[in-house]
Amino acid sequence: MGTCQSQPPRTEKVQPTTRLQPHLGTFVSITVFAGPEKAQVAINAAFEEFRAVDRLLSIHRNDSKLARANRDGAINRELNSVPSQVLQISNETKGAFDPTIRPLADLWGFIKKEGYRLPRPSELKSVLELVNYRKVALKNKRLEFGAKGMSIDPGGFGKGYAVDRAIDVLKKAGVKNAMVKAGGDLRVIGLPSGKKYWIVFIEDPNKKGDRLEVPLRSGALSTSGNYENFFIEKGKSYGHLLDPRTGHPIQGIGSCTLVAPTCMESDAYATAACVLGV
Repeated sequence: MGTCQSQPPRTEKVQPTTRLQPHLGTFVSITVFAGPEKAQVAINAAFEEFRAVDRLLSIHRNDSKLARANRDGAINRELNSVPSQVLQISNETKGAFDPTIRPLADLWGFIKKEGYRLPRPSELKSVLELVNYRKVALKNKRLEFGAKGMSIDPGGFGKGYAVDRAIDVLKKAGVKNAMVKAGGDLRVIGLPSGKKYWIVFIEDPNKKGDRLEVPLRSGALSTSGNYENFFIEKGKSYGHLLDPRTGHPIQGIGSCTLVAPTCMESDAYATAACVLGV
C-alpha cells in the first residue's frame, strides 16, 4: 500500500503588495501577489470598482442608480442583474435576508448611526408593512414595489457585491493570487506564495481580542454581527441586525460567519444566518 500527499498549487515567487483605502463606510484592503508595477495597476483598477459600486448602489447619495430605481423603478444595464440575485437569496432564506429592511433600520436610527431609539409597537406595526421582499417585482427592467415607501437597501449585500467586482477586475488584469477585504466581507483567488491557504481572522464579537483564525483556500467569507452599530438602553444592547419578521434587533447571536462561492452570497447569507440563529 502507498500514500500520496497533495501539494499546493505553485504561486509566483513574489512579495505581496497590500493597500488600504476607505470605501462604502468601511476600510478596504487589497493584497496582490504580482510584480510591483502590475500589482499597483491592478489594485488601482480594483479600488475604482468600489467607487463605481458607490455610484451604483449607495443609499446615501440621491444620484446613485439604485436610489433612482427606488424612486422611479427604472433599472439601467449596470444595475440589471443585482435585484434579481438579491431577491433570489431572499426567497431561498424565506425572508431572513430581506433587502427591503431600510424603513425598519431608519426607525431604529441605524442608517444614520444617530438618533437611536426604541420604537413604539404601533410604529413597528406600521413600518413592517413596508418590509417584505415578496412585495417587490421585476417587470420589463423595472422595479415595482407593493407599497409606497418601500425600497431596496444594499446594506446586506453591497460590500460583498463590490468585493466580487474588484476580484473580477484583478482577474482581467492577469492577477492569479489575491485577497480583497471590505470590513467583514472578503474573497480570495489563488493562494499566497508558497502557502496552502489564506489565513483569515474573525473578529471577537465580545471585543476581548480573542480572534478566531480560519484557513481559506478559495471563494468568499463574510462575518455579520451586532458589535459595531448598536446602542444601549436601560442596560440592554440593541444592534443593527434586525429580524424582518418581528422588526426587532436579533438577540443572543454574537456573529455568524459564512463561506460561499461569491462574496455577494456570503454577505447576504451571513445576515440570514444571524436572523435564523444558525
